Amino acid sequence: MSSKKLETAASLVRMNSNRTREEIKEMIRDGSATDCINTNMDIGSVTPQDIDELPWDDEDMTIKRCKWCHEFETDSHILMKCVACKGFNKAWYCNRECQKKQWKYHKTWCASQQTASGIPKGAIRITPNMFGTSFGK
Repeated sequence: MSSKKLETAASLVRMNSNRTREEIKEMIRDGSATDCINTNMDIGSVTPQDIDELPWDDEDMTIKRCKWCHEFETDSHILMKCVACKGFNKAWYCNRECQKKQWKYHKTWCASQQTASGIPKGAIRITPNMFGTSFGK
């Protein structure tokens, strides 16, 4: 799948994050997907099969994409997730550098997810992470 088509398919999924994968594919089949996406994207080129080809995290039904550089996961480019994230919408990263660059934005979200899941905010220290780096609380 071309990078433009991949971006368009991912945008369609993101804009319909309250829908299941099957519901999104049905929207493409019946033509209603065009009603909910920016007109400068060629939604007509996206097929239900393209939705299935996206790098899905089947645990929480999100697309595996680096939170910093926005690269998608591929067979040759495996992303790693923040081990401190709980619940849905886990953060995925290409490498330690991407995680460090994005940390100032992610740490608040990650901590709020921990609180939302019922774990006291002070009870979890987001270190050590899978990259063997300490980023603090």
